[in-house]
Amino acid sequence: MSDNLDILLATKSVRVWRDMEIKLLSKAGCDDLSYRPQTGMSSFGWVLAHQAAIYDFSVNMLIEQGPPMNPEIFKLYQPGTAGEWVGTPLSEIQEYYDATETNLLDWVKKAKPDDFERVIEEGTAPSFFVGMSCREVLTNAFTHLNYHTGHLTAIRKDFEKTKSG
Repeated sequence: MSDNLDILLATKSVRVWRDMEIKLLSKAGCDDLSYRPQTGMSSFGWVLAHQAAIYDFSVNMLIEQGPPMNPEIFKLYQPGTAGEWVGTPLSEIQEYYDATETNLLDWVKKAKPDDFERVIEEGTAPSFFVGMSCREVLTNAFTHLNYHTGHLTAIRKDFEKTKSG
């Protein structure tokens, strides 16, 4: 299977799981993006926007070596922020996610095998990513996205517990 197809399938899988959790949260009655579980975990809205920022960072900043697609939202929901929801409407978060996902898909569709092999160089990225190939950067992005989709599940379960208790 080609790198291109692997990435397309991973993107689809992330979307399906993420959308399912968003629907389950809504069905449970949790539409408050500021909802933050009792454990102190990040808020519902922060997790959703952070997922878009993961795509933005991975493609636009690491692979393309440029600025984020949406610097304002990226700044609010990047790693190292407090995990609070800062008032961004769900529609804007969804538009950001859709745009960064489309941006990734556009890059993947035109990428050649050598593009996946290109290595992130020192001085161009945080040290964690230095030495990674673009393939590894994208694999890391999907791991990170799924990690936060797991947070959506935990947020939903916490919400359901507080609602029933």
